[in-house]
Amino acid sequence: MIGDGERQLILDAIFQNIADPMAICRVTEREDGQKDLVYVRVNDAYEKLNNTKRESLIGKLYSSVWKEDTTDWGGVMIRVAETGNTGYGEEFGDDAKSGFFEAESSVAPGYYQLFIFSPIPDWVVMIFRNMKTWRKVAVQLKKKEKLLRKLTAGLTLAEEKTRRTIAAKLHDSIGYSMVGMLHSLRTLYEEQRDAEQKMKVAAVVEKMERLLQETRSFTFDISPPILYEVGLSAALEARCDNLQLTHGIKCAFKCEGKETNLDEDTKILLYQMTHELLVNVVKHAEATGVLVIIRWGAKNVQIIVEDDGKGFTPSKNNRKSNSGMGLFSIRERLRSVNGEMKIVSTPKKGTTVSLVAPIQSRE
Repeated sequence: MIGDGERQLILDAIFQNIADPMAICRVTEREDGQKDLVYVRVNDAYEKLNNTKRESLIGKLYSSVWKEDTTDWGGVMIRVAETGNTGYGEEFGDDAKSGFFEAESSVAPGYYQLFIFSPIPDWVVMIFRNMKTWRKVAVQLKKKEKLLRKLTAGLTLAEEKTRRTIAAKLHDSIGYSMVGMLHSLRTLYEEQRDAEQKMKVAAVVEKMERLLQETRSFTFDISPPILYEVGLSAALEARCDNLQLTHGIKCAFKCEGKETNLDEDTKILLYQMTHELLVNVVKHAEATGVLVIIRWGAKNVQIIVEDDGKGFTPSKNNRKSNSGMGLFSIRERLRSVNGEMKIVSTPKKGTTVSLVAPIQSRE
């Protein structure tokens, strides 16, 4: 049990070492039986912040001073005073775990950080820190982050347009020319009577067939026409088939729901991001199988890429490796279209990545 003298020493020490706006209250009980707080001490900075004199506060109930306490700081302070614990789990968010709470002052316009702690059972100290400058910097930083996400997504879309142009020229010009040459070579092969010459032409025909196949595969890798001609689901299924064919990794595809007219920019970003996830599987996962699922809902589309590879321990920002940087880039680009990425991975048990994006009408 703390005596009056010891309590006074504790309160004096707090007042001498804290220059920020501060008030000390103790828990009391109102006439209606409800718990409340009564002001015991306030410092000069608190007077200035709230534009009031301490004489008008000392002895007053918190509920009578702050009648419009919509955030229920009074309830928070009572629980802090009674338990000595500044954290209340998810009730007040992560900041509550450190005792800090965001607060807006109607008396002194600005942005403040409120720190609440209990130095003595049933007593509570509240300290206000002016965070106006910090808030301004934080808002500016958020704006710059948003702009950076838009620029990154815009760069991806601009790159895709260039890819699409190159792919179209490869397909429409070079591809058709190669098909014509292959047809001519096959005709020449049929016309040959000399066995030796026929073998030479056959070798050229085989090389041309292989070159044509490589060109088609390269065209698909650059920008698959099926994405624009048929849709995202068909393009992802074709990507899975191509992965299995070229890398020997079993890749299954599953489509749930009916495909909607997805905004083209979102469609391109989702395809490119899924492609990058599959590249990550090939390069880093050491997987033998991967499953790609696309789910079409009324408001959102979800793509899940699940592999049976070595997995990893996801860090908070996934920047610890080259693959992590790729995941971070995907997350930022997805946020530019109000999407969300989630990762579940366990070492030696594979990785599951979920991409969710809103469906917007092309109108």
